[in-house]
Amino acid sequence: MNDGGYSGAPSSLDALFKGKAKKKVKPVNFNAPPWKTPVVTKGPAMALRPAGGSAFTAPTSSTEGWARELKKDQDLLKSCGLRVKEVEGDGACLFRAFADQLTADEPDAHARMREECVDFMVQHRGDFEPFIDDEFESYCSRMRQRCTWGGHVEVQALARRNGVNAIIYQPSQASGRPDQILRSAVEIQATDEHAGCVQLSFHPTHHAGQHYNSVRCCTDDGVGPAELVSFGEIKRRIEDKLRPKDGAEEIDVPREDR
Repeated sequence: MNDGGYSGAPSSLDALFKGKAKKKVKPVNFNAPPWKTPVVTKGPAMALRPAGGSAFTAPTSSTEGWARELKKDQDLLKSCGLRVKEVEGDGACLFRAFADQLTADEPDAHARMREECVDFMVQHRGDFEPFIDDEFESYCSRMRQRCTWGGHVEVQALARRNGVNAIIYQPSQASGRPDQILRSAVEIQATDEHAGCVQLSFHPTHHAGQHYNSVRCCTDDGVGPAELVSFGEIKRRIEDKLRPKDGAEEIDVPREDR
């Protein structure tokens, strides 16, 4: 069975960089397709690039009916045994979603997550600078601002900083099909494959622009930190949820024309 790109990448940022010559690398956007990302990133990551190619751009969506689009995303994830736990769309959504996964009940945890994220990038400048298309100090200075929109590079930094992996569901890219949720997702392996995996969702159409939410299993009551299991376990649970039970019809797939 085609694994949808879940294997064959280097084991870590360190492993990739140790195999490269020590020379000046032309800066490129870290919010880029997986083959330019210096960590094990699996899945279609291009959609996670902020509009305008900058982590500081989160334009208001011009698409009417963003709430309807979000509801379709929620229903699609629910059919896979997952539920979206919404976070505020104020430019700090990525950090709020990450904080919900790891701390949940700390009101200012997202601000701490932001500072820790940027501190980690500064401490590991050699790993991140070649993949940022702005001047590094300016980028980090802007990223420390409370309402600066974080993107793919910050997910990787947060995952490494906290010793977790991450999966970012893109339900809008799944063509309304639950069986495409995993294939359209972006998996970021920042540590051992058996480590806990933070679950996020990415919504390109939102009243505040592009938006991240926290995702939990439907059995999770949302109180306290999320239950973190490995990506392999997440995949097993989703596949089990979608597998037709004996004597039952296949899960009804929500589609746009319904």
